[in-house]
Amino acid sequence: AKLMQGFYIKELGPYARVRGTTIMPVYWAAAIVYLLLPLGIVLFALPRVNLEHLVASSLAWGALFGLVVYGVYDMTNMSTLERWPVRMVWIDICWGCFLCGVTTCFAALVSKWLQ
Repeated sequence: AKLMQGFYIKELGPYARVRGTTIMPVYWAAAIVYLLLPLGIVLFALPRVNLEHLVASSLAWGALFGLVVYGVYDMTNMSTLERWPVRMVWIDICWGCFLCGVTTCFAALVSKWLQ
């Protein structure tokens, strides 16, 4: 994500695919990630949202989904890669909770509006 790009470049150093000051992702892999995350939200977070407490419930379930997805990614890297930054693990997991929580809330509000 462009918003976190500077942080990732600083923390990942030699692991990052960087050209100049820009992260250069493998686009087909990034496309798959950006298809799987919303699919996971639709299949695992949205069905659990309590319609009577739509905003709080969708934020909570989305954040929990983000915790699981980003937590698995970051902890796998932490356990298998040499010098994986601990600081990045916690910030990235928090970012995943925030991003998935807000996305789930937005999806729940749009879904309610469309009904």
